[in-house]
Amino acid sequence: MMSPNSWILGRFMLLCALLAACCSVRAQDSTLAEIKYKEDYDRLQSIIRASDPAKRANQMLAFYKERPDTDARLLTYADNVFDKDLETLMNQENTSVLRDLCARALKLRPKFGEVYLFQGVVLKSEHKIDEAMLCFAKCYMIKNPLQSKAKQQLDIAYRAGNQGSLIGEDKILKRAVQELEK
Repeated sequence: MMSPNSWILGRFMLLCALLAACCSVRAQDSTLAEIKYKEDYDRLQSIIRASDPAKRANQMLAFYKERPDTDARLLTYADNVFDKDLETLMNQENTSVLRDLCARALKLRPKFGEVYLFQGVVLKSEHKIDEAMLCFAKCYMIKNPLQSKAKQQLDIAYRAGNQGSLIGEDKILKRAVQELEK
């Protein structure tokens, strides 16, 4: 028969073992997260070394596809690089590459707000004004660094087709919200 003290000591040792196991699991999770962060960071650095913006953007799309669970800080960093590449392609008027990159990016990340601005620019250059306005509206409705530019582009395009008026623009914004919620 066990004495009460040995029973308490046994329970205490079991509790200590469980606590040590939990701490070990957390430490392993933390270590795995650090390893993944470093791998992702290193990969992003190798992508950034590419000098051609189209090639770099394609590599970034591959990164997005393979690492959908990237750390938020690295994702913001990657998005900034991707945005700059899209802007460079837009300034070079390389619409065919820009169109393809935007379409592929939005398939991977349908709420990638900044990309809608560039897609809208492509559509506007193709004289698809209604589709362009919807893209500008989507960019504006998603929190991102290019929201104000998207709103400006939406206003310009809408006024051009509506005798300088913004009356009714709210319908486009509502439609954008509905499509983003799908």
